[in-house]
Amino acid sequence: MAKKLRVAIYLALMAAWITADSSFTQEKRPIVLDRAPVRTVQDPYPTFNGIAMDSDRGEVIMADDNRSSLLAYDVEFEPSDKVTEERREISGPKTHLGYICTLAISPEHNEIYTVDNDWKDNMTVYPLDAKGETVPIRELNVDHGAWGIFLDRKNDEMFVTTEHVNKISVYRRTANGDDDSLRYIQGPKTGLADPHGIYVDSESNEIFVTNHGHWRETKPGEGGTLFWGKRAMVRGTRAGGTPPVPSTGKFLPASITIYSRTASGDVAPLRTIQGPNTKLNWPLGIYLDPVNGQLVVANSGDNSILFFDKNANGDVAPARLIKGLATAIDGPSGVLADAKRNELWVTSWNTHIATVYPLNAQGNVVPTRVIRSAPQGTPATAGLGNPGAVAYDPKRKEILVPN
Repeated sequence: MAKKLRVAIYLALMAAWITADSSFTQEKRPIVLDRAPVRTVQDPYPTFNGIAMDSDRGEVIMADDNRSSLLAYDVEFEPSDKVTEERREISGPKTHLGYICTLAISPEHNEIYTVDNDWKDNMTVYPLDAKGETVPIRELNVDHGAWGIFLDRKNDEMFVTTEHVNKISVYRRTANGDDDSLRYIQGPKTGLADPHGIYVDSESNEIFVTNHGHWRETKPGEGGTLFWGKRAMVRGTRAGGTPPVPSTGKFLPASITIYSRTASGDVAPLRTIQGPNTKLNWPLGIYLDPVNGQLVVANSGDNSILFFDKNANGDVAPARLIKGLATAIDGPSGVLADAKRNELWVTSWNTHIATVYPLNAQGNVVPTRVIRSAPQGTPATAGLGNPGAVAYDPKRKEILVPN
């Protein structure tokens, strides 16, 4: 009797689960909880991620992924320990800004461009002088996991990196809606492994990409979005919604891969900077310093800024680096070389600051000035960014949140 009861309970639970699971029903209905939270745990301050500069207007613009906003500041400002007042802010539901990591600007066309990394699978475009809750001029559907964006102003093309499918997509600057890319770089030969930062040198016709090293086999053309567009797919499936296949994933050393600007398909890099001597560790933003002819890399894994000769190849040591407690660098994400003022800008995601140094700085150097989005001394642990599933530890009465 006990066995029959157990079987009956099991069958009843399975029937209830199948009925509740939308994948077993023809009509998929989202579960909506229209209820205010009892309390919230959140970081109230902007976190600086990507960075771009309009040198002629004397304005620097930073992506705030914590509050889904873009913040503009004066390039030249007096050093202060207080929170820095921004010129303007672009934010609000109508902007369609989400988890934005990087941005680009076009002074010629008076536009700002940014991609969403994990939430909305979109690239949004705004007027360069936009402020407040501005509706995008254009909105392009891009592959899920887009991180880096670069505007090739000379050739009027937009380059976007996608982490999860190891891909570089190239679009017309004016691409909109479901427009396809002009070309892409993707496949086993490319060496792309969780690509993030991207810089395109239109003079040498080369693409520079930072890779974290998380690799899986991808097929040329593979992609997909989570929410809309003709490339829509479901998380956990491969391109076109086909069932998952056995994992091909593996961990590779972090790298910088270099390609021809016009490369297309499954092509091998022209050069690869990779190996223990490079000190690369979760590299994010990358920028070419035109004064020194060096690649500047935000090395998030060990709180440093690395400099490589732009023609470097193989397991080479950095030409110089900025690192140490005096630098105030903590979780660097974006870098920018301002040749007009001979300055280097660094955004530190962990501590709500952007720091400025002389362009030739090296070692444990103190920044010349700092932009702060939070009061000085706000701990790095205050930052909640892109949190995943949470857990509760009843013994210690603690909430555990992965970022």
